[in-house]
Amino acid sequence: MAVSTYREELKKILKEPNSTTIASIKKTVQENNYFNLSDADRRSILDQVLRCYVLDIVLSKPPNIYDVCKMWTSFTIELVRNEMCTAIMPVVILSDMFDVTTVDLCEKMFDHVETNVNVLKESQFFMACKNNLLRMCNDLLRRLSRSRNTVFCGRILLFLAKFFPFSERSGLNIVSEFNLENVTEYLNENNFDQNEDLQDSMTEEETKSDTIIEKVNVDKNLYLKFWALQDYFRNPNQCYKAEHWKLFISHTEFIFSIFQSHKLEHVSRTDTESTEQNIHYFPKYLTNHKLLELQLSDVNFRRYILIQFLLLFQYLDAPVKFKPDNFKIKPDQQEWIKNSINNIYELINNTPPDGIRFSEVVKNILQREEQWNKWKNDGCPEVVKRLIPASDQGDMPAPKRRLRKNLGDVIKNMTANNKVFLGDPELTKLWNFKPDNLEACKGPERDFLPSFDSFFQEAFEQLDPELCIENQYKKVNDGNFGWRALRLLARKSPHFFAQSNNPIHKLSEYLENMIKKTMNKEKISINQGSDKHVSPNKEFKKESVMDTEEVDISEGIHDENENENNVEVEDNNKIPKQIIDQVAAVIGEKWTLLAEKLGYQPDEIKFVKTIKTTPLDQATYLLEVWVEDAENPKPENLIYILEEIQLNEAANILKS
Repeated sequence: MAVSTYREELKKILKEPNSTTIASIKKTVQENNYFNLSDADRRSILDQVLRCYVLDIVLSKPPNIYDVCKMWTSFTIELVRNEMCTAIMPVVILSDMFDVTTVDLCEKMFDHVETNVNVLKESQFFMACKNNLLRMCNDLLRRLSRSRNTVFCGRILLFLAKFFPFSERSGLNIVSEFNLENVTEYLNENNFDQNEDLQDSMTEEETKSDTIIEKVNVDKNLYLKFWALQDYFRNPNQCYKAEHWKLFISHTEFIFSIFQSHKLEHVSRTDTESTEQNIHYFPKYLTNHKLLELQLSDVNFRRYILIQFLLLFQYLDAPVKFKPDNFKIKPDQQEWIKNSINNIYELINNTPPDGIRFSEVVKNILQREEQWNKWKNDGCPEVVKRLIPASDQGDMPAPKRRLRKNLGDVIKNMTANNKVFLGDPELTKLWNFKPDNLEACKGPERDFLPSFDSFFQEAFEQLDPELCIENQYKKVNDGNFGWRALRLLARKSPHFFAQSNNPIHKLSEYLENMIKKTMNKEKISINQGSDKHVSPNKEFKKESVMDTEEVDISEGIHDENENENNVEVEDNNKIPKQIIDQVAAVIGEKWTLLAEKLGYQPDEIKFVKTIKTTPLDQATYLLEVWVEDAENPKPENLIYILEEIQLNEAANILKS
């Protein structure tokens, strides 16, 4: 077999991976013409040999695993640059090493991922490696504990932030959703034992060590009000409801009074503890009522709570694009928030150590948060850094304001030069690129047709469920990609557009099915071809599914009643009519509750009752009007509202 023969040759060469090894592999490929394999097949075989060889080395548990990782990572990068293996191999090798090593060793070996971030961002590696790299980092994060491996988790997240572009939408919370599953559990009124005292379980030595800090007397009222605030931090939208707002004000003012009456003293650490001063452990809040007395005397804990208040107040008064129109605070609420913010900064300034300095840092962070919120409201435009030449850096004078020319003079000059002025610089440049635009469109550089594999490769990788890519960010849901994909399929085979009794009307589903079918078939054909012995006199060719036109005509996208081959792409932002009917049937007589939640006035609700007689028709009409008139009629927004008014069955229909 060609693979086994080539594998044995490569095993002898790969003992010492260096520049000489690369030259030896090239020489072996040139001398052994009996393989008669294409370049793509040779790269595939070398990929398989590298993975098996490196995996055997790692499983033997060498003492210098860190150096082994560095050596093979650098070697595979050089192989890719010499076009001897596929571009994903550096990440695949690292991923295999991480899968068979402990978390401690993974944390050390992750240095090689961080040091090669600029290499992986090169055009030769980025497009091929980004999905594999994201999968590798997600696998590592699943193995780690967010409380015990905090530093390692942070390194992985910082690497992803540095590797992917700033405007990468897959890493952004576009619709400003809250993690409602982050529930803080604490004792309720029934199982709270007010008579238990923490001091009974403390030793005499611990009591003496804490006498320098005056502790707060924690009772049932303080405990319940303090931890009830975490639910508002988890879901700030509750504050827009009158009953919740009153309760929130009551709890907040009570906690502020406790903080103001109980001032903290800075406890200096001994020399033996100075080495541990910068080592922090970040668990989730512990809500045992015996611990609250100690927590209220902890500097870091108090700062965490106060910063949570500041973040909540900033959100309530901030213009958020996806916030419903009825979520607005009143002038008296704004005044109360303003006074509360002043009280918080006063508490932070009085909290040692370096209270004033810490307060300035918090203000700077919140200011950056406002800029981030404005950027998201503007649709997350791509951020491009303008590079200034080194010679121009320094004390540069302010640029002089450039005088604009009169429009009539501009048109006159352009007409004199046989050019057309369109008002926009880019359109003007495009229109006047060549004297004859029709001949310019016939240029040889514009006549190209991408291969099926290269065009659909990224879309095929995005179908992997392990990547956890949301549907709205997949390429199959991109209208421009779908239009180009249909043109490519039309050039490949006419069977894609044959009439069928079982049509698929949604373009994304059709492309997803065809990509899975064709790409999987090509992979199978490649694997089967690589396992067969290829004779020297017969050229090995990869049989493409498109060339043989083995396409199931039942996957056509045309309705039998249509006369032309048109594909209707549904708007992903709107809810289909059949889903609206199902949701309306579940809502029924509760449609008035939904109407009030959506912000409709009583006279508008009365008008719906006059034109529609049954609750089903009224609910259907309400949903149809909301879909047509709402600024952002996405299913996610309606799901959120339905869950708030306890219509979970209707919300589940939208989720499915």
